[in-house]
Amino acid sequence: MSQELLAAVLIYLTSVYLYRRWKSVSISHIQAPRAESFILGNFPEYFQSEVGECEFQWQERFGAAYRMKGLFGADRLVLADPKALQYMYQSAGTQFLKPTIRREISRMYIGRGIAWAEGQDHIRQRKVMAPAFGNIESRGMMPLFLREIANRMCEHWKDAIDAADNGRSAKIDVANWLSRATLDAIGEAIAAFGIKFGSMENKEDKLANAYHSLLMEAFGLPSRGRIFAQQLAAYFPMWVWQLIDRLPSRSLARLRTVAYEGDRVAKELVHQKLEAIKAGSEGLDKDVMSVLVQANLSASQENKLSDEELYAQMRTVLVAGHETSGNTLSFIVWELAKNPSCQDKIREETTSVLGAGAEYTMAQLDRMHYTLAVIKEVLRIHPVVYGPFLVAKEADVIPLSKPIIGVDGKAISFIPIGAGQVIQVSLDGYNRLKDVWGDDAHEFRPERWLELEQGKREVDSNFVGGTISCLGVIEMQVFVVEIVRNFQLSLPSDGKKVLRATSGVMAPVVAGEVEKGKQLPLMVELRE
Repeated sequence: MSQELLAAVLIYLTSVYLYRRWKSVSISHIQAPRAESFILGNFPEYFQSEVGECEFQWQERFGAAYRMKGLFGADRLVLADPKALQYMYQSAGTQFLKPTIRREISRMYIGRGIAWAEGQDHIRQRKVMAPAFGNIESRGMMPLFLREIANRMCEHWKDAIDAADNGRSAKIDVANWLSRATLDAIGEAIAAFGIKFGSMENKEDKLANAYHSLLMEAFGLPSRGRIFAQQLAAYFPMWVWQLIDRLPSRSLARLRTVAYEGDRVAKELVHQKLEAIKAGSEGLDKDVMSVLVQANLSASQENKLSDEELYAQMRTVLVAGHETSGNTLSFIVWELAKNPSCQDKIREETTSVLGAGAEYTMAQLDRMHYTLAVIKEVLRIHPVVYGPFLVAKEADVIPLSKPIIGVDGKAISFIPIGAGQVIQVSLDGYNRLKDVWGDDAHEFRPERWLELEQGKREVDSNFVGGTISCLGVIEMQVFVVEIVRNFQLSLPSDGKKVLRATSGVMAPVVAGEVEKGKQLPLMVELRE
């Protein structure tokens, strides 16, 4: 029976593949790198190399638009061109959609929330969520991050230094600490102290344990077998995903645990907030979940979120909030450790703008232009969301800002595509385009953002790659200020290379120790 089922699945997948190839508009006139395998295409290079390693090489050879091979020779269009990205994300509306595999995998652990939704569902959910993530609400969270989280983490680092032999410095895995700190931060921001993970204090919280290092463990460092299985799943119809949910896979079991624990806590929170609203509690509108519940109650009947969608929003914020912020903060401190002069400049700016006080306002943080420039430069050069992929809903023609040269030697300024064409969005490639950022596009240079502010430099496209919410940027500002105030960062003397690993989002790992997962050991020295 199992052999008959396997044969039926293979026949179905072959039929789908041949049908798609027959119906598709060919992009074979666009240049592509040589694939080492017909079965796996260029996927081993893409997923098993550092983030951007192969893309930067391909982009240098072919320009900001090229092909890469998928399973069994299928063509995937890779785009880093600014005009193409602007067209896809701004001009074409919902023409370019999340593929089924991307939506279904996200559904498994964060539910049918805004990251899963498409079209009118996405518009409806976004309307309800907007008040909870407005600028005023985000900026109001700043004291929370300062007092409750950043300072707590710094105290733990000081304890580690006190326990070290010299009492002045210690080798600390900052990626681990920042992941735990941002998980605590987003938990408290969601529920105004309603979720006390205690992740930094190693408290046994089931939800915190489920979310900790989730994406790296579930999707990071894939083997060739896992690459094949994941990409083959892209051809599965929706009903097959209901069966995949039940497979005895360690990665899927981890996703199921996250879904269960997330729903359990979300239900409790929503119930608490509804009871508080009925009781007319004061100060209810200060946290994300309260504002979200209130906005949903006020929404028109056709715009209201279901209970499932409401729970999914919290699960989405937990994953996105701590994984993207934690990993980006890791790359920020890594760059600071490599560039001591940047630490000195942030320290000077901190003294000038904030003085010696422990408390400060958002207005003061807004005046810290160099610190913000460092954060923006890390978002540019290390975009943790580096390469989402989309599917064209209908046939279309994608414009390019700069012509590329086709396989026949002719210039190409527009790329016709068919319905179902898979497009790999290369945000990390866009962020290194010399046509956009200059000849120093591969260099870490925060001053470029000050030059943009002063009108000394122009960028002919919107900053696309590596963007993060206002709430996340405020969080990063506070963490950077407190870390640089208290410590001097440097690279360990062992000279081990830090790699930018693929894992759904980019994460730091150590060469030769990739089996340990996400880590970033740095020397942290106490300052007076």
